[in-house]
Amino acid sequence: MSYFLRVFCQSSELVPISEITDFIQDGSYFEEQSRFVVCNVKSDAEETHWQSLTIHYETGKRPIVIERNINDELLHQEVKETIEMLKLCEPSRQQSEIIDQLSATKQVIAIEIDFDGLRDAAWEMLDCLEAHLASILSGIIYAPNDGFYDRHVQLIYQLREKQPVS
Repeated sequence: MSYFLRVFCQSSELVPISEITDFIQDGSYFEEQSRFVVCNVKSDAEETHWQSLTIHYETGKRPIVIERNINDELLHQEVKETIEMLKLCEPSRQQSEIIDQLSATKQVIAIEIDFDGLRDAAWEMLDCLEAHLASILSGIIYAPNDGFYDRHVQLIYQLREKQPVS
């Protein structure tokens, strides 16, 4: 089952694809050597201009796919939909702060995973990678049906629907 984690980033800094692949390789998360497939890199000199990265981390497992949207229509739509979803939840100070952060988003890094088939090593890699990206890009992490996390992957807002007024 596909599940999309997102890092909503307030920084417009473009992270080179090699920083992500090196981070994963240096972490030694997997027994097998990971294989990376990058889409939309124009040249080595422009390795900051990537759109997606597919991580083949274990034979027979569905790969992890990372996609980046930078100030485009899809980014604006994702931000709008996330804010609308958030407004359906119990209001709080944290909710208001998250809406402000989402409104300042310059890029979204979406990570597609096989939620049911992911092993512990892959979850560990994802937690570390999300924390790294959120730290260097002033981001917050969004896990649908769960909540929002800070750059330390600590829960800052748990999603709870508004309680009906009786």
